[in-house]
Amino acid sequence: SAGAVPQALAAAANRPTSAHLRAKELELQERLGQKDAEMQLEKEAELDARAKAESVSREALGQKDAELEARAVAENEVRSALSQTEAELAAKEAEATALKQDLERKSAELDAKVKELARQSATIESMQGEARKIGGDLQKQRRERDEVFNQLSDLKQQHMQLREEHAKLQLTFQEAESANQERILALEGQAREQELCVKKLQEDLTESQATVKELEDCRQRAERADKMLAPLNQRIEELHQAFAQEQTLRKRYHNQMQESKGAIRVYARIRPPIKREDGEEMAARRIDAFSMELDGKDKRAAPKAYNFDSIFDGHNTQEDVFAECRGLVSSAIDGFNVTIFAYGQTGAGKTHTMYGSEGSPGLVPRITNEIFAVLGQYSHEAQAVVKCAMFELYRDELVDLFFVKAKGKVPPPLDVKKDAKGSVYVANAELRDATSADELLKVINDGQAGRHVSATKMNSESSRSHLIAILTIESTNRKTKQVSTGKLTLCDLAGSERVKKSEAAGEQLKEAQSINKSLTALGDVIEALTKHAKHVPYRNHQLTMLLSDSLGGNAKTLMFVNCSPVASNADETGAALGYAARAKLIMNKVEKNQDSQEVARLKKVITVMSTELEQARQGQGGGPSPPGDLA
Repeated sequence: SAGAVPQALAAAANRPTSAHLRAKELELQERLGQKDAEMQLEKEAELDARAKAESVSREALGQKDAELEARAVAENEVRSALSQTEAELAAKEAEATALKQDLERKSAELDAKVKELARQSATIESMQGEARKIGGDLQKQRRERDEVFNQLSDLKQQHMQLREEHAKLQLTFQEAESANQERILALEGQAREQELCVKKLQEDLTESQATVKELEDCRQRAERADKMLAPLNQRIEELHQAFAQEQTLRKRYHNQMQESKGAIRVYARIRPPIKREDGEEMAARRIDAFSMELDGKDKRAAPKAYNFDSIFDGHNTQEDVFAECRGLVSSAIDGFNVTIFAYGQTGAGKTHTMYGSEGSPGLVPRITNEIFAVLGQYSHEAQAVVKCAMFELYRDELVDLFFVKAKGKVPPPLDVKKDAKGSVYVANAELRDATSADELLKVINDGQAGRHVSATKMNSESSRSHLIAILTIESTNRKTKQVSTGKLTLCDLAGSERVKKSEAAGEQLKEAQSINKSLTALGDVIEALTKHAKHVPYRNHQLTMLLSDSLGGNAKTLMFVNCSPVASNADETGAALGYAARAKLIMNKVEKNQDSQEVARLKKVITVMSTELEQARQGQGGGPSPPGDLA
């Protein structure tokens, strides 16, 4: 029976359903209880029987002891009466012998009973061991029952989970069935709609076939019309080409006329919108090669029109811009003073126009290549020397970008002066010679690397100073020995900015104030020149002193006005275009710087002596300025 219980429990564990498991568990519990009760009753009955046998044996021994005591008493009585009768004694002795024998027999029986009692005690101990073994089996069976109960609990939990999953599946099935019904209804509706569409398409097909016939007739008529229009299209193309050639000639003649008059040429360049301006309204636009317009704040008013010598927009490349300036390089080589400067709001594209980038070089890199390309063409006729000076006008202080800083070395004072013909130069400036385009470009890049640049809200690389590069080209004719000295001034002005927009603070705020101050002085000079004022305030600022031969002087001057296209910058764009329109009215007295070789040599000597005299006077505590200073 002890082995049957685990087998029954194992069989119950393999039953799949919870109802069977529960019934089997109850049956096993009942059988275990009955088995325990039966075994307990059997053991108790056997122990009671053995206890009763021991009690009977003890009672018998007690009776025998009582009998022995009574017989001893009787012996005493017999001995006391022994003197009375010998016959009774003999009889009593015989009876005593018999009793003794009986006593011995009883003693043997008693010994047998003791042995039996010892054997029964051993049996009791053996039964107690069996009882303990049975108790261990019962504990093992209880543990097995607990394990079965735990397994039943797990099965109940799994059963509950299965019931929940079944309920969810039923709910999902019901939802899917309802969705399927809705889908069927929708498909039936679509099928009916498709039937109606098929009917409609059949009707449309009939109409389309009729339309195709009409279109075929129209196509045939169009082919006949195209054959008739081919000569007209060819004529239109010829007219377009003639118009382009006429515009090119018009620009060329206009520039020649402006040069002959000495008028400052003004080119406007509208940059394309940048990423942060996506979605903004455009206010500035190019109309044609000479005119543009700018929308005002009042949308009902007509846009304001501007006319300049050339207009560029986002569709024009750096090469297109340089093509309009190429002729000025030859003028500088021929001995004329030439100035090209860029003016406009911060972030309008001035530095991009003047210097560009590695992948899209601007005017300065292209001009350096053009200088040596032209000099190479005429190298058999003339010998040329190219020198470069480069300055930064930072916070109203003129800085020589070629000066090599060293410990204990103080830069010499820079002084803006004019020579006898009115050409501006900077005394005590460092000059770098260049014998090739690459060498000249490296010199310029080295100087540009020292320029102050920082990021503002309006421009990630905002120029915080005016950058001026002065290229001097001295050419000596090999036959006539005439010396032509041309000067090419390339000026990248810092942009005007509103502090509210650029959010400049600290050092940037001081830089912005200095920039705006210098540009205001430039505007005052332009205003005075256009009004033909008796006094032109060149001395109000070093920037206007540097540009004094470019504005109202003896130079061929080209001004770029760079514009932002978006409406949010329309006020600044309008102000810049207004300055440019006034600058266009300025007339310069263009002269060629050409002397004989001896005169050129003497001029150099005079210049060197004047410089040494000025330095000597400064060493003696100052004195009056030598002739040639700005009036």
